[in-house]
Amino acid sequence: MSVQLIQQYHAQVAKIIRYGGSSNEGSVRKAFHDLLEGYSRQRNLEMIAELEFRTPKGRAIYPDGTLKDALRQDWGYWESKDEADDLDEEIEKKFAKGYPCNNMLFEDMHGCT
Repeated sequence: MSVQLIQQYHAQVAKIIRYGGSSNEGSVRKAFHDLLEGYSRQRNLEMIAELEFRTPKGRAIYPDGTLKDALRQDWGYWESKDEADDLDEEIEKKFAKGYPCNNMLFEDMHGCT
């Protein structure tokens, strides 16, 4: 990932917090989506927000983002969490609900797993 994309992300988050006074998941999620979208476009992939994913048990879930190619193949998934959330606990909850275990990125504005 380019340094420029990361710097743009940090600037966008700072602006959102400065203008909106909030750093919760709903406020800053788009900034991380934009970062992933910039990265994926360099690789001819597209980051699709809130795309339905069916678990092996048939349950519909909606990761915050799904990385797809032109053949509609899934390359990865992204889930944003609130900075106040316990990221490890939230990851366990998502996996228990059937979220994909491979190529899954969780972020909370302070770090990624």
